[in-house]
This record gives sequence, C-alpha cells and structure tokens, in this order.
Amino acid sequence: MTHTVIQFIALTASLLGGLFFTFLTRHQFKLQNRTVFYLSAGALQMFAYFILTVYFHLHTHILQIGLVLTSSLIISCLFKKPLPKIFAIATVCTLSLFHAMGLLQPGLDVLRQIVIKIGPNSLSLLALTKALIASSFFIWSAITLSNTIESRLKKQKHLHPSMRLIFSKLFKTMLITLSIYIGFSLLGIDLSALTFFAGAIGVGIAFGLQNILSNFFCGFILLMDRSIKPGDVISIQDGKIYGVVNKLHARYVSIRTREGKEHLIPNQEIVSNKLENWSYSDPNVRIEIPFKVSYHSDLELVEKLLIDIAAKAPRVLSSYKPTIRFRTITENAVELLLRFWIADPENGMSDIRSHIILQASHAFKAHHIKIPYPPREIHSLLDELRVISETSSSASVPDK
Repeated sequence: MTHTVIQFIALTASLLGGLFFTFLTRHQFKLQNRTVFYLSAGALQMFAYFILTVYFHLHTHILQIGLVLTSSLIISCLFKKPLPKIFAIATVCTLSLFHAMGLLQPGLDVLRQIVIKIGPNSLSLLALTKALIASSFFIWSAITLSNTIESRLKKQKHLHPSMRLIFSKLFKTMLITLSIYIGFSLLGIDLSALTFFAGAIGVGIAFGLQNILSNFFCGFILLMDRSIKPGDVISIQDGKIYGVVNKLHARYVSIRTREGKEHLIPNQEIVSNKLENWSYSDPNVRIEIPFKVSYHSDLELVEKLLIDIAAKAPRVLSSYKPTIRFRTITENAVELLLRFWIADPENGMSDIRSHIILQASHAFKAHHIKIPYPPREIHSLLDELRVISETSSSASVPDK
C-alpha cells in the first residue's frame, strides 16, 4: 500500500512539475504548450522511476503505466503523419505490455540467439533490430533538424535565396549521410570492406542514372551562379513557358504560370538552353503595345491620349514617362508604338495590356479617331456575266 501511495505521489508531482515548467517557459520555445508539458512531465517521471527503482528498490508498475501514457502523448505530438504515429505508439505500448508481463527479457534472449550472417559479419536479430530502430530514429531526427534549419535559413533575409537553398540542401545531405553511417556503425559493419563493392555499384549507377545525375549537378550550378532564384520571372522555350520560379529542386525547377499551371523543367534544360530572366538584375520591364491610326487622324492628339492613358494605368512606373514612337507609314495607316515600364512582371503583363487597349478604344471613339482598314476593290459578278453573254451573243450572229 505504501509503495502505491509513493508512486501516486511521484506521478502527481511529475505532472505538477510539468505544468510549472510549461508556465515558466511558455514564451521561450516554439513548441506548443502541451508538447512542452508532455516532455517535461515525462522527464520528471523518468527521474522518479530511476530514484525509486535504483535507490529504494520499489516496484513501480503504476509509474510505468504513467510513462507509457506520457510517451504515447509525446509521440502523438512529435509525429504529424498518422502511419508513423500509430506505429510508434503501438511499439511503445507493446514493449511496455511485455515488460509488465515479464515477457520482455525472454523475448530479447530469443532474438539474441537468432544469428544472421551478412558477409563476414554475424549479427543477432536483436542487434539488427536495435540498429534499425536507432537508424530510423537518427534519420527522422536528421530530417526534422534539416527542416528546422531550412525554415530558419529562409528567415535570414541578408542571405541570397540561392545561398539559403545551398546551405539547406548541404545540411540535409550531411545529416542523412551521418545518420546512415551511425546505423552501419551500430550494426558493427566495417565500411572499409564495402569500398570496392560501393565503387562498382557507383560506376553502374553513374551510367544508368546519367540524366538524373546531370540534372542534380546542374541544380547546384544554378544555385552557385545565381542565374535564377525563387521569385524570378523567366521565359524559356522561345516564350512558350512564361512564369515565376516557384522552387529550385535537386532535379528540376518549378515554374508557375499565370494560368495556375506548374511546369517542372529539368535543371539540365535550364542550364543548356536559352533563358530569359525578366528580373535578373532589375525587376523593371518595358512593355510595348503597337497601334494603327488613320491618315486623317490628329497625331499629336493620338500621342497625348495614349501617354495620358498609360500614365494613369495601374502598375505603370511614374519614374519612367510613357513614350510614343511613330514607326512607319504604310499603304493604309500610320503605325505607332506605345512604351511604358512596370516593376512587377511576376504579376503578368496581359492584364495591363488589356486595360490600356480598352481605354485607348474608348478614347479613340470619343475623339473620332478612326482605326484604318485595308482598302478592298470589289468587282460585281453580275457585270462580268453580262459582258460575257453579250460577247457570246454577238459572236453567234452570222454575217450577211
């Protein structure tokens, strides 16, 4: 009875301590308050379990149940996807149940007796299971840590976007590689024995995955030379694809168009082909709209109207005054070109063109400025038939 009361007191004290620690650090961590509470309460329960078991030699079944429940709650907070969360909770509950029933140690002895040979190395099933669990944990920790580092790097505005991507990808590659190395080390496998085997596989992979590796290295070239970065407005394939660079991936570049389509262009194609970057060094872009007016139009009035319309249009820069250039006189019209500047090509250019053309149409109608049309000569088919019939009838009359 006394042991039960002591365990209840320890369990209650750990929960109260977790609440107190959560209250003190509620503004210090980016985690949710319940996650901080579960972690701190679990740490205090582990401390109480260690003290009661090692120093006082007490049975701690109630405290073990509290540890299982707390561990399950911690897992539910740390894992976002349902499948890993369910698997982790089931593993913790199963191991705890086996331990409470006294079946954990005999089960571990059975796994220790099963030996698997991997080349010159002999591994027990228990060691292999431990190594796989540890490797999975390290890889998950590496991915979580790399994602945290990537989110922190995105907030560093003084770094160039390409440099932020380089650092995040390097950190992620290094951490995952280190996790795999730790997993092999836990298995007791000598990595130097795999050097020749890895080299042979590497040559085969290099030939088989030539395009993928080429895209991978071209991705690093794009990041290093900073020719494009997220947010740039680019045009490729002779203007067939025009949009904003959304993300730079290891194998491809994601380009989002104004229609909402997302094109995934391989990095090799971006590096080796012609590309137009509308915002490489300066986001300001000049737009040209051609017009045609009649010979009889007042060209000074046409120039004034178009310049006023462009100057009042949204998104048009006031620092660059709109201009008119009279290009040529054709057989039926005077051709001119309206030029103006915008600073946000990522928002598209069709809408500003459409707005100015619509306003110009209204202004031309209000001031009786005519849009020319090519002259056409129309011949009457009836007249031609009449001429043909008269000719044929005169030819059929015999001479007297």
